[in-house]
Amino acid sequence: MPEHTDAEGYSKVGPGPMAAIRLKWTVHRGDDGEYYVHETIGEQSAPVVSGPMTSEAAVRFVDEHEDEAHRRFELLRSEIAGRSSLADYERKGEA
Repeated sequence: MPEHTDAEGYSKVGPGPMAAIRLKWTVHRGDDGEYYVHETIGEQSAPVVSGPMTSEAAVRFVDEHEDEAHRRFELLRSEIAGRSSLADYERKGEA
């Protein structure tokens, strides 16, 4: 993981075909000097706030959640593709 001297504004966006349901994580520094991660779904949602945490922990939190979102998205996409292939197979009377 790269070194971050100030995590303020560090952000990542999750996968997905539609912006309205896409996850986003952004690090904000609070008035108390601690860091908080704001997680939103789409552009108009109120953030779910996690923290307080250190700068390094906030960056790690964003990276881990983004990685997990990508893993789950790929798993779901693979499952949907598998079901689609099976349905095509069954429609052709090969099952």
